[in-house]
Amino acid sequence: MGLLTKFAKLKAFILPVILCACLRVSANNIDTLLVKGPVNDYLSNYYTWFKDSNGTLTPNAAYDSLKAHKFKHDRNRKVFNRGFTGDSYWLAVYVKNDTTIQIPILWSFYNNYLSFDLYEADEGRLPLKFHGTQSSLNPLDKREYPVRSPSFKILMAPQQTKLLLVKVHAINTDNIYFPTDITTTEDYLQYETHNSFLLGKFIGYFLFALVFNILLWFALKNKLHLWHAAYVLSLIGFNINEFLLDTFTFPNWLYKLWVHIPKSMFLLLPVYLGINILQIFINQKQDFKLLYKIFRVYKVVALVVLAFVFANSFVLPANNAFVAFVRLTAYYLTLAGLMLIGVNVVSGIVRKHYYTIIYSISTIFLLFAFLDFLLNTLKLGQLFFIPPGNIVVAFTFEILALTVIFVFKYKKEKNDSIQALNETFNMRTSWAREIIKIQELERERIARDLHDDVGATLSTLKLHLSNHPEKAKTKQEALDYQRSIDLITKITEDVRAISHDLLPPDFSEDGLFIALQSRIDDINYHGRIKFQLVTEGDEEKIDKVTTAILIYRIINELITNIIKHSDASEASVQLAVLGTGIQIIIEDNGIGMGTVVNKAGIGLKNIASRVEFLNGEMHIDTSKNGSTFIISIPFDLKHDLITDNDAS
Repeated sequence: MGLLTKFAKLKAFILPVILCACLRVSANNIDTLLVKGPVNDYLSNYYTWFKDSNGTLTPNAAYDSLKAHKFKHDRNRKVFNRGFTGDSYWLAVYVKNDTTIQIPILWSFYNNYLSFDLYEADEGRLPLKFHGTQSSLNPLDKREYPVRSPSFKILMAPQQTKLLLVKVHAINTDNIYFPTDITTTEDYLQYETHNSFLLGKFIGYFLFALVFNILLWFALKNKLHLWHAAYVLSLIGFNINEFLLDTFTFPNWLYKLWVHIPKSMFLLLPVYLGINILQIFINQKQDFKLLYKIFRVYKVVALVVLAFVFANSFVLPANNAFVAFVRLTAYYLTLAGLMLIGVNVVSGIVRKHYYTIIYSISTIFLLFAFLDFLLNTLKLGQLFFIPPGNIVVAFTFEILALTVIFVFKYKKEKNDSIQALNETFNMRTSWAREIIKIQELERERIARDLHDDVGATLSTLKLHLSNHPEKAKTKQEALDYQRSIDLITKITEDVRAISHDLLPPDFSEDGLFIALQSRIDDINYHGRIKFQLVTEGDEEKIDKVTTAILIYRIINELITNIIKHSDASEASVQLAVLGTGIQIIIEDNGIGMGTVVNKAGIGLKNIASRVEFLNGEMHIDTSKNGSTFIISIPFDLKHDLITDNDAS
C-alpha cells in the first residue's frame, strides 16, 4: 500500500515535468519554409530571432544560441520591428527547395538604413558559409541583385535544405524596422512590376500636383501655393525614400549623398511645411493668437533640429552619440508637431472656425497615417494599413482635397472681394452723385447771384449812364463815354454768359445730345468759329446724374479753350457711346494750343481731374495745323460693376 502511494506521488511529479519539456520543445521547433513557387505566407512564421546586445556575437556563437533554443518567435508579423534600439539582431530560417529543379530564391529586406550579413549552412549543419553583405549604402550596380531592396540571391539545389542566418544592424537610424520576405526571383519580379507601376502612378500624380501649385503661385502670387509646392516636394522625397525608389531615381554620385539623409528628416520636414500651410490657410495669426505663438516657437526649434540633422548627415559619423540624439529629437518633434496640428484642428472645430473645419477634412487621414507610422516606428502598435502604404494613400487624398479646398477658398475670397469692390463702387457712385449735386447747386447759386445782383447792377449802371443829361463837351469825351457804355454792355453780356454756363444743364427731358447741340447752336449763332457736333450710340447708357454732367462740362471747357486760344475757323465735336464706354474727339483747324497745354491752366486741369474721376484717359495732339483731344471713358460705375466673369 505504501509502495503504491509513493508511485502515485512520483507519477504526479513526473507527468508535469514531461509535459513542460514537450511544450518547450514544441515552442522552439522551427518550421522549414518550403519553396516550390510563390510564397504567400508571412516569413515570421518560419524565422526566429535573437538579440545581440553588444553587436559582437560571432556567427558560430549565434548558431550555438540557435541550437540551444535561445532564438524567439514572432509569428504572423509582416514586419520585423524592435523599435528604437542600439542592439543588433540575428534572424534564422530553414529553407527547402521543394522542387526537382534548381531554383534561385531571394531574401529581401525593405529598409534603407540597415545592413545585413548573410551566412549559410547546408542542411542546417556547420560550417557556416559567409554569403555577403547588403545594405542601402550600395548603389544599384553594386548590389548582388539589382533591385530596389537589399536582397540576397541564393541558389537552391533540388530538395536542398539550407539554414540562412542573417545579422541585422543599423547604419544610419536608431530603430530596427523592416518588412522582409523570401520567394522565388520570378515571383519577386512579378510583384515588383505591379508594385512599381502602382507607385509610379502615385508619384506621377504628386509631380503633377507640384507643377500645378508652382504654376498657381506664379499666376496668383499667393504664398500658400508656394508652401504647398514645397510640402508636396518634401512628401515626394519621403515616398521615394520610404519605398526605396531612390536607387532608380538618382545617379550614383547623388545617391551616395542622398542615402545618408536619415528618415527622421523626411518626417519632420513635411510636418514643418504643413504647419506653415495651416497657419496661412486658417489665418492662425489673427484667429488663434495663443496657438500662433506656440507654433512659432515650435517652428524655430524644428528648423534648428532640421539643420543639425542635415549637417550631421555629412559631417559626423552615423553612429555618433550626438547624431543619434538629434535624430531621435527629430522623431519626437514630428510627433509633437502632429499633436499641435491636432490641437489646433480640435480647437477650430470647437469654435466652429470655418476654414479649420474645411482644413481638417483634408488632413485628418494624413495625420492618422503619420501617427500610425510613428507609433509603428516607436513599436507602440499599428492603427491600420492600406496598400501600397498609408502615407502615400493619405497624401494622395490630402493633395486632392487641398486642391479642391484651395480653389474653393480662392473662389470664395474672389467673390468676397468682388462684393466689397461693388459695395465700394456703389458707395463711390453715391458720393460722386452727392458731390456733383452739391457742386451744381453751388454753381446755380453763384449763377443766380451773378444774374440777379451783379447783372442787375450793371444794367442799372448802363441805364444810368445812357440817360445822363449832360452832353459831351468834346469829341474825345464822347468817345470815352461811348467806350464806357460798350464796356458795360460787354461786361453785362459776359456776366450773363458766365451765369448761363454755371447753371446746371437739365438732361431729364432732352438728354445730353440735345443739350450739347443747343450749346453748339448758341455758339455758332454768336461766335466766329463754326462748330459741328456728331453724336452716335445710345445715350441712355450714360448716367444722367453724374457722368452726363461731367461730360458736358468737359466738352464745354474744351470748346471754351478752342474759342479763346486756337484762332480756328472750324471745329468738330464727336461724342460716341460704344459698347465698352464713351469716346470724345474734339478737333480744330487752328494754330495749335501748345502754349496752353504746356502751361496746363485751370481749364485743362479741370478737364484732367474730371476725366480722372471718371476713370478715363485723355490724349492731346497739338500742332501748327490744329489740335486734337481724344478722351476715352468707361461706362459710369452704375453700369460697370465688377462681376464674377469680369474678375475671371
